[in-house]
Amino acid sequence: MAMEDVKQLVKELLEEVKNLETKLDEVVKPLEETSSALPMASGSLEDVIKFTEQSVHQIMGILNDLMSELQEFQKDIDFLLSLNPIGSIRQKLEGMKERSQRLSNLILQVVTLMSFQDLASQQIKKVIEVLEELKKTILKIIISSVEVSSLSDEQKEKIVGKATEMLTGDRIFQEDVDKLLEELGL
Repeated sequence: MAMEDVKQLVKELLEEVKNLETKLDEVVKPLEETSSALPMASGSLEDVIKFTEQSVHQIMGILNDLMSELQEFQKDIDFLLSLNPIGSIRQKLEGMKERSQRLSNLILQVVTLMSFQDLASQQIKKVIEVLEELKKTILKIIISSVEVSSLSDEQKEKIVGKATEMLTGDRIFQEDVDKLLEELGL
């Protein structure tokens, strides 16, 4: 191999290294932004699920209480109607019975509409799963970039070990990702 061939090979190798550095820079910035936004997003979504579940349970409890009161009210009206009151009183009681039936139907419609919370929670949980998978993918990218980096073998092993530990957990916490990125100087 002639000296000119070696120079050409070194030049090509340097160009490839520069291209790789450019590509890594293109990945690192979005990675930093994403790694800080994703855990907050999934945590916020979990908070939304918890808050809506609590609110819906409270509302459902109130609606159940209203239905119980309306049923008692209807029993009282039925009892009064069974006493065979005079025409004008009967007419008023029958009107009250019809209105209480309409109220019961409206409450049942509200209860039916409240089922949105369960559907919304299911959709939000799917989004959280996608976010968690995205975080895992980002950690895998970090592992890959660390493995080919110029860090010492000890540093590589430490960072890859931490990232692998995060990947095996149920949830990836922002603080852990921040520490790992800090160790990488990002």
